[in-house]
Amino acid sequence: MQRFTRTALQRLLLLSTIAILWASYPLSAQSITAARINEVMIDNVDNYIDSYGKRSPWIEIYNSSAGTIDLAGCFLTDDPQDLKKYMIPKGDILTIIKPRQSVVFFADEMPLRGTFHLNFSLTPEAPHYLALVSSDGSSIIDEVEIPAAIPADHSYARIDDGVRTVAPAKAWHITQHTTPGSNNVVKDKNEKINRLQEADPNGFVMTVTAMLVVFLGLLILFLAYKLIGIVAMRLENRKQALYKAPHSESTTTASTTEDPLVAVAISLALTTELELGGGEAPGQLTIRPRTQTYEPWSDKSQMMRPTVECKRLKA
Repeated sequence: MQRFTRTALQRLLLLSTIAILWASYPLSAQSITAARINEVMIDNVDNYIDSYGKRSPWIEIYNSSAGTIDLAGCFLTDDPQDLKKYMIPKGDILTIIKPRQSVVFFADEMPLRGTFHLNFSLTPEAPHYLALVSSDGSSIIDEVEIPAAIPADHSYARIDDGVRTVAPAKAWHITQHTTPGSNNVVKDKNEKINRLQEADPNGFVMTVTAMLVVFLGLLILFLAYKLIGIVAMRLENRKQALYKAPHSESTTTASTTEDPLVAVAISLALTTELELGGGEAPGQLTIRPRTQTYEPWSDKSQMMRPTVECKRLKA
């Protein structure tokens, strides 16, 4: 029972640990395939400026996942025949994009200015092709074709951040409301909340649901602690039972052998039995009466050494 209980607890602990790690893994490290080209500005006349105070075409990369992604080692290109045109440098923590966040790259042909400055540029007179390529240099993560003649200080942006559809015309639009480094659309309403308000205007369903969740959690905790208590009591009772059996036997033996009266009685009984039987049993000790009339430690003749004169007199 004890071995079975310990094995069950160990398995339960192992499964819980695996479940927690499995649930937390997608939140800590998402695949790079969640990256999206989210917004592009070709003709930057009086819009976003870089850290050098310059205005140039820019490209926004958006993280559409619920976990962190890292662009380091990936490629950006405007040429479908050269997918490795610009490699995003490794070792820069700014290439790590948090969930639902974005970074901006500047197409100014100035890669020496830093990680976010590309080695190619974009001209407003012609259409352009842009692609984000994975670190293997061949797998395209996201791509977009940008039309020509986009007005100055207008961007070509996704209607919904990071949402990919089959028809680009339904996913992209030209807008004057540019949002480099932030969401393209700021929603001030939540459809789920609105539907809940319509279905439950007084909040009764929400109140009952919250109470049921709380009581269910308390019930689960009670059952868990009850089970742990039962297992602990069984283990303790088994431990005490195993401890009492040898301890009681050793206590009885010790109390019997340590009592001096019992030892004297046993010795007298053995002596009487041997005297009546007329001999000694092999391997047993016989206690006999003392026959000497003096004590060795009180007899001076036994204690004093004979001197030379005493020896001569005796001779």
